[in-house]
Amino acid sequence: MKPFEHYNARSIKEATRLLAEYDGKAKANAGGTDLLGAMRDKCLPAYPEAIINIKTVGGLDYIKKDKKGLKIGALAKLADIAASPEVKEDYRLLADAVHSVATPHIRNMATIGGNLAQDVRCWYYRYPHQIGGPIDCLRKGGRMCSALVGDNRYHSLFGAARPIEYPCASHCPAHTNIPSYLSEVRKDDLAEAARILMEYNPLPAITGRVCPVFCEPECSRNEFDDAVGIQCVERGVGDYVLKNAAEFYVPPKKESGKRIAVIGSGPAGLAAAFYLRRAGHKVAVFEKLAEAGGMLRYSIPPYRLPKEVLKKQVQALEGMGIAFELGVGMGKDIVLADLRKRFDAVFVATGTWKSLKLGVPGEEAKGVRYALDYLKQINSGEKVALGKKVIVIGGGSVAVDAARTAKRLGAAAVHLVCLECRDLTSKDRMLAQDSEIREAEEEGVIIHPSLGIKEIVTKDGKAAGVETMTCLSVRGPDGRFNPQYDMTCIAESLQADSIVIAIGQTVEPALADALQAGDKAVFSGGDAISGPSTVIQAIASAKEAARQIDASLRGAQLPTALNGAEPDFAEPVLNSRPRARVKELLPSERAKGIYMEDIRGLGTDEIRAEAGRCFNCGCLAVGPSDIGIALVALNARIVTTKRTLDAADFFTASATNSHVLDADELIKEIQVPRPANGSRQSYSKFTLRRPIDFAVVSVASITEVDHGVCKDARIVLGAVAPHPLRATAAEDFLKGRQLDEKTATDAGKLALQGALPLAQNAYKVEIAKTLVKRALLG
Repeated sequence: MKPFEHYNARSIKEATRLLAEYDGKAKANAGGTDLLGAMRDKCLPAYPEAIINIKTVGGLDYIKKDKKGLKIGALAKLADIAASPEVKEDYRLLADAVHSVATPHIRNMATIGGNLAQDVRCWYYRYPHQIGGPIDCLRKGGRMCSALVGDNRYHSLFGAARPIEYPCASHCPAHTNIPSYLSEVRKDDLAEAARILMEYNPLPAITGRVCPVFCEPECSRNEFDDAVGIQCVERGVGDYVLKNAAEFYVPPKKESGKRIAVIGSGPAGLAAAFYLRRAGHKVAVFEKLAEAGGMLRYSIPPYRLPKEVLKKQVQALEGMGIAFELGVGMGKDIVLADLRKRFDAVFVATGTWKSLKLGVPGEEAKGVRYALDYLKQINSGEKVALGKKVIVIGGGSVAVDAARTAKRLGAAAVHLVCLECRDLTSKDRMLAQDSEIREAEEEGVIIHPSLGIKEIVTKDGKAAGVETMTCLSVRGPDGRFNPQYDMTCIAESLQADSIVIAIGQTVEPALADALQAGDKAVFSGGDAISGPSTVIQAIASAKEAARQIDASLRGAQLPTALNGAEPDFAEPVLNSRPRARVKELLPSERAKGIYMEDIRGLGTDEIRAEAGRCFNCGCLAVGPSDIGIALVALNARIVTTKRTLDAADFFTASATNSHVLDADELIKEIQVPRPANGSRQSYSKFTLRRPIDFAVVSVASITEVDHGVCKDARIVLGAVAPHPLRATAAEDFLKGRQLDEKTATDAGKLALQGALPLAQNAYKVEIAKTLVKRALLG
């Protein structure tokens, strides 16, 4: 066992103070039968630095009964509760549940508070020595629940406890609830999938084509075979949204009377306009160029993002009542001060259109271009004479777009020179997506990695090539951009007719000054604040800015269109279907021009099948407390050092916690109301061999019966879900019915309605039905 500090707390106040001081790195020990065993077995994801012994706290081991009910101190020993005449007399259900816990020796040590706060008993989490060593399951911070694909005989029948944030969603800049919308796609409800997705991203048809998919590398399915094709599903949902734009881009039902100007119509501007208009504000978008879309329209080539898709997206936003004023430039046609007079707030999302310079000799020569200017010309329909040999300098997505576009426009040789290395696992790797790099090479672009530009060679005032030097590293130990070169010799010389520089861009200086003026009604987002970023990062930034604008105008949070909460548990999904193969044009076809989209979308059936590959990640371990289900059935309340909770609310469905206690919060008391006179109480527990084993299934029930007719019932199932599960459908069914064998049998069936058996635990369904029936019949 690893060493730790040990404290004997003299009071609850001292114990909570110590827990707070250790800031989540200390654990309270109430009995020792659970925590110390887990530490000995070396199965915890993080070992505590300190153990706070609260058994030394006096006055918390009482068992009291009064007219209102029963009060039990958190440090009351289980043996004392089971033997207490007060408990046995009116709370037989609780006495039986307590008596079923472990052995007499353990009950003489264990406390009721410790039993309620104990950790799960899943063998992947708890017993690594039995399965060959520790496993980083989802509960320990890993990617997936091992029970989904492994032995799951004793795991949940009713779905999985959800992680606080899914691995895929946590790496999406917008924190899109990916599993939720994939679940709706699986159900063939694209409309609901679209509504969920658009809460986080109102431009899914665009991101479904150009997003760098931060989510897919983190997909738990990677542990099994290949990641879910999240982007292709998102594209399918996005295309559905644009096809049915009138359903999803609707004017607000109520106008706020406020007017907001959005400067810039790139992804941040469009997203902010959507959220602000949905909140009820009048929105006008100002764009300096001839068509709306910003970087989407003028930087991304049409083979990646067809102009027709962008056009439909803008039209959809216009359908909400958003006005677009085109050809209106900031600082030229409008100034910030004038907009402030006309509008209640201004959102600046002008992007980063000023290209960074290399700062090397020859950069001012004829034939040297900057990527954004060059791509804007191409996307505007202008003809650009590049010549047969083209060099592109840079390693990001813009550089790759520039190189691929040059190749498609007829350049015989296109060389891409970059500081970054070709090793995609290195911290100095190229910033473009793996797929972009692969496609560029398929199309004939020659990549020269780990090279810096020493000089642009000129001839008669025109660029003729470059001289390079070896780049030894791109980033320093702190991760910051700090390239180091071997400048002792020329690494490589390349000839060119044209040179395109794509090493980054920044905000126009005048605009940067305006943004720093400090006007509280002027907000900004997207690349104008962060510098060059991705489309989804710009969207996430815009949503947050829209929330702040809305709150500043009327003191309210940005409204959400989602209604209702997610179900308690995630439905686990496991199938062996391979990842869908998207239809991609052959390199020979792609080389024919820039206007044909390279990648074709999947059909409705295909995206539904791909969504069906999502594991819907969650922890399938079951709640371990025998006493917990009894307290839920008895409608007990749990008093902590911070609050008083219904027992049903104490147990959480989080994939990383078995209860809702904060790190510095302790149970003080359990309060059990007095049951109705004559009520029937029952506790049943099915185990493998001995009654002291953890339950395979358990049932706690309390019923009020008058002349054979059920007046009220509370039925709680244990070991079938991540926490004690009320069988509410069965409870409602029983009220007013004669409590006979048929009624009890039907109630048992209803109690298990909605069960989602795994590959090896379907047997638990019949056991649970039988236990419910027996409990009701006494």
